Amino acid sequence: MDVLLVCGAAPTVSHPRTHGFVAALARYGHTVTLVFADRAGTTFDDLSPYCQRVVPVRHRGDLARVVSGLISGGRFDVAHLDSRAASLLGRPLSIPTVMDATTCVSRRLEHATRTDAPLARVRHAARLVWIRRQELRRLKPFHHIILASEDDLLAFRALGLATATGARVYAVPDTLDPERFAPPLHLRDPATVLLDLRDLIRSEARQALHLATRTLTTIWEVRPDVQLTVLGAPARQLRGPLAHDPRVLFVNPVHDSRIYLTTTTLALAPLAPTMTTPHRALEALATALPLVACERLAHDVGGRDGEELLVAEDVSALARATLTLLNDAPVRGRLGRAACRLVERRHNWKLAAMALTDVYAAATGSSLAEWRLEVGLNRPLRSPRAE
Repeated sequence: MDVLLVCGAAPTVSHPRTHGFVAALARYGHTVTLVFADRAGTTFDDLSPYCQRVVPVRHRGDLARVVSGLISGGRFDVAHLDSRAASLLGRPLSIPTVMDATTCVSRRLEHATRTDAPLARVRHAARLVWIRRQELRRLKPFHHIILASEDDLLAFRALGLATATGARVYAVPDTLDPERFAPPLHLRDPATVLLDLRDLIRSEARQALHLATRTLTTIWEVRPDVQLTVLGAPARQLRGPLAHDPRVLFVNPVHDSRIYLTTTTLALAPLAPTMTTPHRALEALATALPLVACERLAHDVGGRDGEELLVAEDVSALARATLTLLNDAPVRGRLGRAACRLVERRHNWKLAAMALTDVYAAATGSSLAEWRLEVGLNRPLRSPRAE
């Protein structure tokens, strides 16, 4: 198919879902014309070989005009809008259009409302009604919508958004480049913990850093040699007691996360993101980096406690799980290898490309593709032991 893929920002590795889709579509044989709003003159990462044409648009206000000109001057089978582009354009294009909503924010915020501290629950509950209304308004014009997981899809339907909009909703998982995020061939540092905050919004990053601070304080009582690396570090005034600790390294901006993913001992993920998919956790798993995660994030990536990762909810459990991995190299190796297989099984580029192909075909009126999507022929594979 000839795909017109429109992004609201440069599709760099900082926007990994769309970045991965472009490469997956091209590898699968589709022809991709990439258009993106490029207010700062940013270049994108490693995508030129995958695109027939790349059209950066300097001003976001010009995006609709440029896209309309491309459609009138060329023959595209389908348009794919990421969530930012959909917000900028506000409606489907004159050709079959697929909109990537990525997540059902209402579902994730509702979960946070049930599990967070009392004050945070009150704050989330107050926002939830407004978020649902905004989500419905944003998605209502689009008839073909993709989400990152089956849970988001089911929540989307349960909230009545699909019924209210009459939209067809499909699940297409994030994809990772297995070569870019390959496990290292060298030994990892024996006592370094990685905390990646890049998927989290400001308030979530502050909460995750607070949990990590309390966790590391407990760990340092036993292992004072352990170091912490924080990717996507918040502003200096939010770093708290870790700001001046020589055992802590704050990295922001992050130019290449692989430097840290392939050298640290393990990753700590005490909080799951609300506004996006846990792509950074997937990157860690893909590089065979052992992960200690909260239950919700483990569920989002499809990992099982003790098999592909360790699940811990409170500070004491996070500290115990982290110390277990720091002190037991064979366990780290077993979890890392299983984590790598999990990502290969559930987030490989072929799986995403096949699912997108069926979604595009369904958007253009293919009943066979609609049937394939309905029965789930391209859903991520489960581990035999998970049944």
